[in-house]
Amino acid sequence: MPDSKTRNSKFLFEIRFEKHSFLLIKFRPQNYRMFFTVRTLSNRTSHVLNCAFAQCRLLSSTASAKGVPRLIKAIQGSSKEPLTDLQLRLIGDNRYGEDSWFVSSTPKAETMGVADGVGGWRKLGIDAGVFARELMSHCSEFAEQAEYDGLNPRQLLIDSYDRLKNKRPCNVCGSSTACLVTLHRPDCTLHSANLGDSGFLVLRNGRVLHRSDEQLHCFNTPYQLTVPPHPAMDCVLRDSPEQAVSTHLPLQPGDLVLLATDGLFDNVPESMLINQLRALQGETRAEYLQQAANRLVDLAKTLSVSPTFQSPFALKARANNVDYGIGGKPDDITVILASLEVPDKL
Repeated sequence: MPDSKTRNSKFLFEIRFEKHSFLLIKFRPQNYRMFFTVRTLSNRTSHVLNCAFAQCRLLSSTASAKGVPRLIKAIQGSSKEPLTDLQLRLIGDNRYGEDSWFVSSTPKAETMGVADGVGGWRKLGIDAGVFARELMSHCSEFAEQAEYDGLNPRQLLIDSYDRLKNKRPCNVCGSSTACLVTLHRPDCTLHSANLGDSGFLVLRNGRVLHRSDEQLHCFNTPYQLTVPPHPAMDCVLRDSPEQAVSTHLPLQPGDLVLLATDGLFDNVPESMLINQLRALQGETRAEYLQQAANRLVDLAKTLSVSPTFQSPFALKARANNVDYGIGGKPDDITVILASLEVPDKL
């Protein structure tokens, strides 16, 4: 039987087998992979081997090890239209006006999502916020399954949309955008699926590491998932969840992920967002993240009703030869702000 013993507090240790001895002389950790230089001693010969182990359990009691990556999250939002207490009770949780959101967690993944119901359905007496809420509810149900690993959020969107549109009796109609972001815990990688003009930013050391791209048919007409009130209704946009843009990138402790509907991005320039979040680099205290999310929503709401502010929406309107003038864009706003923490293992 093999035995092992620690040689010193810097993880220089010896692993003994019946016929050979392997002396570890140095290592360096990188994303849970341990890279070793090992000297093999046998039959009076020696040579250096470079070995890479996908997983290694350090045997030293003084070894520092990292725990399971997790996202510390803060959620805030605001409805464009003031709502009465009765209206708030009727629309339920996880909604800000026609926006909806969810967060979920499993041993292998953390998932966050936002959906923005398309307001044009109001002309037909349809509350697209119900559609957005139902879509996010189905996403949450799939994402909360124990085996869900977060590697393919686009498939999560496909499955959720299929369940929604095939639900019988089908009493939910309308359309919405959707943006899903997942953390795959085992390799600390962020995966995304974005359809429409909601989106997300990843910030590291006060700079934008990644930004999602809008998907628009034309100005102010985003890609959207749709269930029409009548199957034969062919005058509405019906995009496919397979068209969602997928990305993935490795995260580091302290990285910030900002997920939001267009009510934020249409009113707050990216430079302002960076200035608001720069001081939060490495922050994992929930109360501070919540305060930052609250400030972002307050800022977006203030700028959305400003008649003089040159908002991102106004600039995009001008670029598309749309006579919008200047000012913000009143809209529902949903923000999920998350910071990556990789705690020390106890």
